Amino acid sequence: MIKTLFRKFDKNDFPGEQKKSEGEKKLLKICNKAIYSNPKNPVAYFNRGNLNFKLGNYMSALKDYNKAIRLNPKYLHAYHSRAITKEKLNYYNGAISDYNLILKIDSSDLLAHKNKNIILQKFIR
Repeated sequence: MIKTLFRKFDKNDFPGEQKKSEGEKKLLKICNKAIYSNPKNPVAYFNRGNLNFKLGNYMSALKDYNKAIRLNPKYLHAYHSRAITKEKLNYYNGAISDYNLILKIDSSDLLAHKNKNIILQKFIR
């Protein structure tokens, strides 16, 4: 059920703003329930972080990604999402640090190389 809701949310497949708002509230409840039932599950924090990001709650998303990473220090998806969130907040040095952490775990991660180089070329002088 949660995967179906996330797919609908990703596609913005809720007809009308009221339905979308209801869907977002439902997803947040599901994420919060998952965290409450298993607070040591990094995936639950990651999913809530993704939802917060989509809702524009970037600081909340960062907190969720931080928690997911604390629970699983090798959670590459959480590092990628946290780096993207930091970029959105213009924390370019923090994003580069995250990409460096990713590359320390997996030096062949092409997306981390690419995104890091983009930031270095555009924003760091």
